[in-house]
Amino acid sequence: RSLGGLLSAYDMSGDEIFLERADDLGSRLLKAFDSPSGIPYGQVNLKSGEASNLPWIGGEVAILAEFGSLQIEFRYLAQATGKTEYAEKAERVFELMKEIELSHGLYPVFVANTKERPFFATNIISFGSFADSIYEYMLKIWLQGGKVENMYREMWDRSVQGMHDHLLLKSTPSGLRYIAGLKPNTAQDKKENTLAYDRSMDHLACFMGGKCNRGRFFLHVYHFEFLWF
Repeated sequence: RSLGGLLSAYDMSGDEIFLERADDLGSRLLKAFDSPSGIPYGQVNLKSGEASNLPWIGGEVAILAEFGSLQIEFRYLAQATGKTEYAEKAERVFELMKEIELSHGLYPVFVANTKERPFFATNIISFGSFADSIYEYMLKIWLQGGKVENMYREMWDRSVQGMHDHLLLKSTPSGLRYIAGLKPNTAQDKKENTLAYDRSMDHLACFMGGKCNRGRFFLHVYHFEFLWF
């Protein structure tokens, strides 16, 4: 957010001081990408450059929404400074997610990033907390790049279709549509590794109404129109 604010100020004012500060901050944040997998760590000391995952989630995993919502800022910083490393490291994150994506196009919320190859470290799937921003950025990155980078468009289309196929439920008794989540099934009479619905809609998932409408406007894809009916 700080980097985005500096870049926005530069874009609106043209004042080079904002770009200088953004470049300085970006170079410090870039240390977070120095993980074995290329998926950035969750925190970095801006003075020392020491980076690590967040201890309160075990120290071995990164959060989907965090590492999936850096690309717009780092791509713009690369364009403004001419330093391609900013874009390359940020874009590599989505390339890695594309490589390990699941068949339904939805992404579990935690990714192990301390080995050479990243892998999903949970079965929890949500469009709310820990996940929301990566879905938001899929469409935004595609638009930022002039609508020619097909990988981001394909990831967005697959995730929305996956949401529709697996998470879009209707409440009882009101009959309202909502986006549920998936979580491990802890019932004793269920087999291991099965999933159950989290039959609630996280408030952070509320962006999907506007995001699907934005997707419909730019993509001219009308299979979203029934979403809330």
